[in-house]
Amino acid sequence: MSGQQGEQGEQGEQGEQGQQGEGDWPSSGAGMRSAGAGLGPFASLLPGGNGGATLGHVYTREALIGGLDAPDMRWSPPIAFQDAIADGLPRPSSTLRFARYASDIRQIDLLAELMNGIRLRADDMGSVRMEHVDLQPASACGGTGGCVTGHLYPVFSISRPGRAVFEGEQLVLVKQWAELRIERIGEINSQLGVPWRYWSPVMDLNPTSHPHTLEILALAVRLAYHVLQPVKQYLACPRPATYWPAIIPVIRPRRFEAFPSGHALEAFLVARLLGAIATGAGRPVAAIDRPLQRLATRIASNRVVAGVHFHLDSVAGRMVAESLAEYFIHRCQPARPAMPGWVPRHFGGAGLEPDDPALASAFDRSEVMDGPNTSSAYFAANKAAVRLAPHLDEGLVDGSHGRSLLHTVWSRAEQEWQ
Repeated sequence: MSGQQGEQGEQGEQGEQGQQGEGDWPSSGAGMRSAGAGLGPFASLLPGGNGGATLGHVYTREALIGGLDAPDMRWSPPIAFQDAIADGLPRPSSTLRFARYASDIRQIDLLAELMNGIRLRADDMGSVRMEHVDLQPASACGGTGGCVTGHLYPVFSISRPGRAVFEGEQLVLVKQWAELRIERIGEINSQLGVPWRYWSPVMDLNPTSHPHTLEILALAVRLAYHVLQPVKQYLACPRPATYWPAIIPVIRPRRFEAFPSGHALEAFLVARLLGAIATGAGRPVAAIDRPLQRLATRIASNRVVAGVHFHLDSVAGRMVAESLAEYFIHRCQPARPAMPGWVPRHFGGAGLEPDDPALASAFDRSEVMDGPNTSSAYFAANKAAVRLAPHLDEGLVDGSHGRSLLHTVWSRAEQEWQ
């Protein structure tokens, strides 16, 4: 039996990888803390029930109200009906009460607002793209909802390289980088999931001082994986060991496709958003940006060293992260005279040739991905990329005309660094 229990212990490592999905997200409050950690004697006040206490409440109530002829004990704190309107109840879609919601419920509401308008679509050329669909009632129908008009705004798109591209110089690089495993094995094993503990010391990021910043980062990573997993499934690019089993990865990756790299995506997404929040708006200053970008590069590269990703996986993951971060900031920031917008970038893997010299080079975080200085064949379509900055509908429910929950949390996150 003890041997079998040891196998169960190994499954615990896979649980750590579960953070890539819906697992151990940073908490902005007590609601998501495991078993009430850090709450001391108040852990029993978390949502839930207790058989003994429940029975005790029954007798306590009887003792307090004293029977059917008890005096009127109706009372509610004023905050319970804060922002009330004519019918006496709180205003629909009000954000004032949102701060009192449990952390996990806040994440659900924030993700629902963020996903509103997002769709993934494949085209006839084997490319998959993320778009924002902005729908409005058409004036021809009198705005009654009988018909709609809308706009499609691309966020990013990807086409996959051919098998020969992965089997060529890209596979050679994975073999060569395996020599770094001994010195990096500690990092590799502790970065199986989203490595929040690595981001913390760079910016002194912690749940006491920065609860809303962590809430924003957790939301962004959730969005990334809701988008990335369908993209991975569509593009269907296997991991390096599929081409050459002697790679022998030092970790057991979860069973889904490799391209683009999820670790690269979340690392560069966190780096860009953390820098933007800490510096107010726009691109972070170099003193903050440089260490964040270096850490993101290290996390992405460790997956290549581990033998579970190609360098091209990281290149595509970084591109998706940059466009997704810009789009995320555009959605989260309150309306300003000059909205930041995003650049809809494309990774053109379909046109790559196995003998392209760029494929023999390791992942470079400073590679230009758009504009006239773009040099790589897979970013060629981005030379003339135009930044988009449309005004998009806000709010958790269409037509609610309420203040955006995303705006509310982003503003509070910025205040934590002022």
